[in-house]
Amino acid sequence: MKRTPARAGVRSLRRAFVLCVGIAGSSSGIAACAGLVGVEEVRLRRDSGFADVTEEPEELEETGGRDTGPKPLENILEVAPGDQHTCARKPDGTVKCWGSDLANQLGIGGDGGIYPTPVALAITDAVRISSGKNHSCVVHKTGKVSCWGDNNDGQLGNGLKNTRSATPVDVLNVAGAVGVACGANFSCALLGSGGASCWGNGLGGQLGNGSTQIQPTAQPVSMLSDAVAIAAGESHACAVKSGGTIVCWGDGINGQLGNGDQLPRTTPAGVNLKNVATVSAAQRSTCALLKDGAVHCWGANELGQVGSGAASQSPNPSPIVVSNLDKAIAVSAGAIHACAVKQGGLIVCWGNGYQGQLGDGTTRLDATTPQPSPVAVVQGTSRAIGVGTSGNHSCAPTTDGNILCWGENVHGELGTGVIGGQLQSPETVKTYP
Repeated sequence: MKRTPARAGVRSLRRAFVLCVGIAGSSSGIAACAGLVGVEEVRLRRDSGFADVTEEPEELEETGGRDTGPKPLENILEVAPGDQHTCARKPDGTVKCWGSDLANQLGIGGDGGIYPTPVALAITDAVRISSGKNHSCVVHKTGKVSCWGDNNDGQLGNGLKNTRSATPVDVLNVAGAVGVACGANFSCALLGSGGASCWGNGLGGQLGNGSTQIQPTAQPVSMLSDAVAIAAGESHACAVKSGGTIVCWGDGINGQLGNGDQLPRTTPAGVNLKNVATVSAAQRSTCALLKDGAVHCWGANELGQVGSGAASQSPNPSPIVVSNLDKAIAVSAGAIHACAVKQGGLIVCWGNGYQGQLGDGTTRLDATTPQPSPVAVVQGTSRAIGVGTSGNHSCAPTTDGNILCWGENVHGELGTGVIGGQLQSPETVKTYP
């Protein structure tokens, strides 16, 4: 059936995507929308903009397959886990962060402390948010991007490096942004034009501009003009193009670029995958959500992080389907684990669960024990509308406006009011919203 323009793109909140850039995590296993931070799934769409996400879902068009679903909008709660901190953007444009502020990554003026409950930043107009290893960035309604936290490699994009900023600073040379993805020590902005710009550590080619240099100001990604989604991992990045294809660039030693080999690329290279809706880049792996609800992953798999049903010391340099998972509406790849939201709000996770980051209530005593296929997260009665993963923790916003987190909590990154330990099942973030 054909949609009228007034209703085009409108979907139920039950099927909403939340932008997450999970940084996958550092080489030490710390994660993050890559490496450290568990790249929250980042679905950054150019054509956003509709008013009501509470309507009942429309039927899919008769052209076949699953619709691409709703675009992430300003009025959808987003969560952005970092390595040792977590940030969230409320529908009203305000931002709160919690966890470690040792690198000023909470953006609250910085005293280097630890905050186990959310603290508000001086931001009121954020429309997108992402966290990296020790930094975070937002897109403002004006199309500008601002970042805060560690800036050793210029990942804040303000023309400086080997510094920090305890409050948000504007990224230079970026205008008209509609999305942002933070990698370990670099960042990328999706532009309304369909292009992208990246800045920060580019030693692995992850800035996509043909060089392997550190760039403290934004540089255009080469040969990219029709991107609709972007994700940043530890040292690589990927973008979904308007036709449903995907390209990746940066470090490829673990096959995380998905092009069949294990070579680096300093400019975008195609992945043999079609009908892609969104992508999430991790520490050394990548996952993509297809329009039919299937999830494909590729890259490092020693702890089962590609979800194929079997762990292997040999990387998967080409996409492989995640076993026993269909009808997913969101995916987020952390450092060495990943999670997906299924229709109806159920969350499943796979990969490393030593710190409880799989959320299935199981205590795993061996950090080398893989979980190569999805297990259900113990959620209670709350319904997830998205998920974000970092190195060793995961978080999910719910339909009631709360946020659930689980996994490692050494720096209060779960926001439960407690510092230390871990949670093997989700707990509500305190004083949120």
